[in-house]
Amino acid sequence: MLTFQTLEREHIPLVRPYLTPNPQRLCDLTVGGIFIWRDWFQNEFVIAADCLILSMRIFDKHTAYTVPLGERREDALELLEAHCKEIGEPLVFCIVGDIDLAYLASLYPGFHAISERDYFDYLYEAQDLLKLRGGQHRSTRGNINRFRRSSPDWRFEAITNDNIDAVSAFACEAEVDNQPNDRTLAEEAIKIQEVLNHMGEYDMFGGVLFVGDQVVGFSLAEIEGDTLYVHVEKADTNFSGVYQMLVSEFMKMYGDNRDIAFVNREDDNGDPGLRQSKMTYGPAALIAKYTVYTDRTKPEWMERCYVE
Repeated sequence: MLTFQTLEREHIPLVRPYLTPNPQRLCDLTVGGIFIWRDWFQNEFVIAADCLILSMRIFDKHTAYTVPLGERREDALELLEAHCKEIGEPLVFCIVGDIDLAYLASLYPGFHAISERDYFDYLYEAQDLLKLRGGQHRSTRGNINRFRRSSPDWRFEAITNDNIDAVSAFACEAEVDNQPNDRTLAEEAIKIQEVLNHMGEYDMFGGVLFVGDQVVGFSLAEIEGDTLYVHVEKADTNFSGVYQMLVSEFMKMYGDNRDIAFVNREDDNGDPGLRQSKMTYGPAALIAKYTVYTDRTKPEWMERCYVE
């Protein structure tokens, strides 16, 4: 039986090498995507056959696993299959991208795969998001101009030791506006503070938008391969056009790089307003994610929790 252990921030250096490369460009398989949400998903991990396997809780009480990350995937899968058999649980995979879906289909004929549209990543061409040209971006440009007119004393800075306390204070103030029963946002708020306190460990960077001396928005991101992953975006919507301005200035500071071809701005979590906003920027692709049950028969809990 495999011995999984709880994933902690201290494990970032151990986990990071297994996340490179990330050919599917999934935000969930980056340091930020994994460690910011590790407690929410009750992530555990094991290194087996020189591969990283992550486990997570789905539907509060069922365990699913990532496809092993590493060179000896077949060996790791054999160990994972034996592990699930020994503990008497079905082998279920989560965060499965299109490349791995084809791989699993070849190994488990008759498997069940359920697409997770609410968690599809929005992938943009970096140059398109940087330049914002054409009719697709007319409304975005209009919102940016509205912000500039109403807040002429704006400025945008990289997050540094000189302004990080102001960013942290803004994040705390933004948390007050969250719905008291929204556990997702509460968990995110905790991890935002963790990232701000450990930017070096996360290997993340950020930008902050000011109006005068007031923070009105900030973003946190990381780069893996040819993709910029934006993990956090928070802004004060009392300032019209603030999110569009934040996206634009962040891209000017960090996205104008010949090595960056794409920007992953994560999923919409099924939020209609967020979905509409992310579609407005004209994604080059929606990166599909699936939950895969490997047996020919679908368990009762999967029938209950999914509608295909």
